[in-house]
Amino acid sequence: MPRFARLRAAEVGDVRPGLARMTLSDGSEAYALTELCGPIRVGDELLVNTSAVDLGLGTGGAHVVHTNLTLPFAGRPELRGRVMKARYLGEQLPVEAFEEAGGSPAAISPTSGDAAFDGAEADPAEISDPGTSVPSPPSLRGVRVVFSVLHSHALALAATVRAAVGEAPGYVMTDGGALPFVLSDLAAACLERGVIVTAVSAGQAFGAPIEAVTVASGVTALVEQGIDRIVVSPGLGHIGTASPLGFSALDLVGHAAVLDALGAATALAARASSVDERARHRGVSHHTRAMAALAPVRTVVPTPTAPTADEAAGDVVWIEALGQQAVGMTPLPVADALARSGLSVTTMGRSLADDRYACSWLGAAAAWLAAAA
Repeated sequence: MPRFARLRAAEVGDVRPGLARMTLSDGSEAYALTELCGPIRVGDELLVNTSAVDLGLGTGGAHVVHTNLTLPFAGRPELRGRVMKARYLGEQLPVEAFEEAGGSPAAISPTSGDAAFDGAEADPAEISDPGTSVPSPPSLRGVRVVFSVLHSHALALAATVRAAVGEAPGYVMTDGGALPFVLSDLAAACLERGVIVTAVSAGQAFGAPIEAVTVASGVTALVEQGIDRIVVSPGLGHIGTASPLGFSALDLVGHAAVLDALGAATALAARASSVDERARHRGVSHHTRAMAALAPVRTVVPTPTAPTADEAAGDVVWIEALGQQAVGMTPLPVADALARSGLSVTTMGRSLADDRYACSWLGAAAAWLAAAA
């Protein structure tokens, strides 16, 4: 069961569209997703979810405003879109998804030409009707997509590609981590500084400039805007356990298989570290190894060549032994790119720029994405 407390907003600061952070009357910190609970003013009495902080978890690091008891939020006067996100929760909200707005691939539609998705489940009889028009999936040939286990790594990779080629990639955030896109300070900074062209929140995730029902449609939405280099990862708040199957990014291998079937060139950015205190994340992480072992299609894993080729040799052999494709790339300078972009990227409280091995593997993935498709 979640735990709640009634506290007042003592100080409100760091406000941007969709998000407000504040100090509460007991000195604790909180944030509000203002698209869901409305604006917060100093003195407002709030009902806040304290569960994560009470458990000592790092998830968000602050209480979450559930309701403004002083000024209950009635929502926007207009409702845009019919695709629901955070479905069946009290906070569920309608969005205008790329697919619903006429994007490709279009919804299954009757021959009358009514191609708009109406939010209802399709009638099975209609689907089996030979008169029903079923559009072909789009081709994604010429598109390169890199999948990253960690949100912070994905956006560092994007910054590195932009610094190398002068063109920013697009970003698709899956629902494997945090659902609200606006919660990511790093993503907000990347949009503001042009490190990513735009972003998509896919699945149950919400709040990015583009909404999509699936990752494949999210990638298609970016391609339709002329973006052919794309990074995909869960949002912040990755959950990982010692279990080989118990981590947020495992579903990326399925997304990669779908995009591969659509003709995109796909690759996995290995999570690696030379400083992580946990043995399972030293060298190439067990998360990356599990993904490589379970990938339903042969997967490209960009691997660093000189000056780290000897150090990475064991990991390269292991990747090839699983039947995946280790592609040697000279790493692009991740730390330099972050400095040029003015981004401070941390993982588990550590500066990414200080993790030489992590930067080597991310730099290899960035080099692969930067290459001409």
